[in-house]
Amino acid sequence: MPRRISDDLIARICDENDIIDYVSQYVQLKKTGRDYSGLCPFHHEKTPSFHVSQEKQLFHCFGCGASGNLVQFVMRTENLDFVDSLKFLADRAGIIIPEDDVSLNDENHAKKKKLLAMNKHAARFFYNCLKDSSIGEKGRQYFIKRKISWKTVTVYGLGFAPDSRDMLIKHLTSKDFTVDEIVEGGLAVRREGRVYDKFRNRVMFPIIDVRGNVIGFGGRIMDDKKEVNGYKIPKYLNSPETLVFDKGKNLFSLNLAKNAKESDVILCEGYMDVISVYQAGIKNIVATLGTAITENQAKLMMRYAGEILICYDSDEAGTKAALRAIDIISSVGGRSRVIRLKNAKDPDEYINKNGVEKFKEAVKNAMPSTEFKISLIKKQYDTTTADGKILFVDEAAKILAGIKDAVEVDAYITKIADDTGISRDAVLGKYREKTSKNTYRRIPLKTEYQKKNERKEREIVREEKITPGLIAAEKRLLALISQSKKLYRIAEKCIKADDFSTPTYRKLAKLIYESYSHDNTPEPAIILNSFSGDELAEASEVFYNLEVYNGDEATVKELLYTITLEKLDIRINSETDAVSLAELFKEREKVLEEKNMWEE
Repeated sequence: MPRRISDDLIARICDENDIIDYVSQYVQLKKTGRDYSGLCPFHHEKTPSFHVSQEKQLFHCFGCGASGNLVQFVMRTENLDFVDSLKFLADRAGIIIPEDDVSLNDENHAKKKKLLAMNKHAARFFYNCLKDSSIGEKGRQYFIKRKISWKTVTVYGLGFAPDSRDMLIKHLTSKDFTVDEIVEGGLAVRREGRVYDKFRNRVMFPIIDVRGNVIGFGGRIMDDKKEVNGYKIPKYLNSPETLVFDKGKNLFSLNLAKNAKESDVILCEGYMDVISVYQAGIKNIVATLGTAITENQAKLMMRYAGEILICYDSDEAGTKAALRAIDIISSVGGRSRVIRLKNAKDPDEYINKNGVEKFKEAVKNAMPSTEFKISLIKKQYDTTTADGKILFVDEAAKILAGIKDAVEVDAYITKIADDTGISRDAVLGKYREKTSKNTYRRIPLKTEYQKKNERKEREIVREEKITPGLIAAEKRLLALISQSKKLYRIAEKCIKADDFSTPTYRKLAKLIYESYSHDNTPEPAIILNSFSGDELAEASEVFYNLEVYNGDEATVKELLYTITLEKLDIRINSETDAVSLAELFKEREKVLEEKNMWEE
């Protein structure tokens, strides 16, 4: 094994192994709200206290305190150390960890950082060009025509690529990027010995991953001309695949959709569809990146939502794409429904014609995928005739043969019988005929994993002179700032990482603060790799916080006051000098006055 595995490689290994898929081999999990629960595999229990978050990729037992990410779960269940657990998961995902050449990891890590930095500069360049009164007029008019507000432009970081051969190249070389790096990053192309900007005279859509990194771009022409001077012009032009950009493993706007915290996610085909729907107030929406949906994209959506609502174009190509999406989602264990938009090609057109409330109604009435498939088959046959009914039932039975849920199959057998007037027994017989040709073996899930040596009960040793109220307030504060850079900025002005009370909280705060200082979003599953033992349990409890807060900014300020007052009370209770005690009381009164004024 290499002496050091880069953070990027660790992140990739974690990204490509879903915690629900793996834990389900040991625990029979049941969906409870946004999370999953089951009997803890690390201690005996009759009532489930073991929870798994697909969104955060964490597990936590409220009974024995076992906590962590997927790597730590593997360490426990497979009795492996950290590095071997990473290798185990890498093998599972088909990822090769270099055995000897550590420098290869370091070299790729450095290249990725350079590419991400370059993409960030390019995104700012495109945005500033759009904002520029002279350069970006065409781009601004396009978005105005499409009814996209400047606020939405800012949220998505939309931009404009000028009709220039090398304006972006000149800008990036001025930032110390080489021409070779710009070409390798997909922002320029070489033709006949010359180098040109790849994106020219297009409105630009930065593609941002769930960590907030700009990993690529999509560019759209501002009219529907397909040729210029005999040269074919693609409507959309996307970045090529690079070290940081894989079209099949990312989704447009997932960085925003994941924060919507909805039980489902809407999948569209185009960037403008997503942006229009988001602007209308529906934020749990994403799009593929110019290609058909992949298994990796389906798994990625399933991390943040229990159900995927497919909202593709209503034409023949869109219908075929929806059918493919249903099968892909089903193949990785996901659930899906299909949104049908009448008298409109896509969500953007539908909202502009009918308004957002009608679109919300269409979302609410999304058709279950099996019903959608059967309805399409039914349109192909005249079910008022005997022959039409026979052919329809035969085709519908093929669809039911691929469904693993016995209750769902039973419900549709009854529905098909009612719709056609054919007896239920006859439809059931046709279904059994199809399943006998397509048999499969189900692998039963283990209900509980018995470990030989049960983990001893957790004992969290608190430092002296720390009150439960202070610990609770710091825990809540860390939970909140780990989810929001805005809240972090409020807190960081008042409390530094070293000001937290326990060694674990200080270490955790430092990692969260460092993530934000490098323009990254803290990732719980990655951060927890820095902890072990009781520290791991204490840190996990911060991220695996089931409390719901209202008015986040107000809550942060309230917690900051609570922490200040708790610390003052600790000092007051331990102070023996009368003069110092008087000063502390004055300081406490001043803080209380400020708190009361703020609350008013």
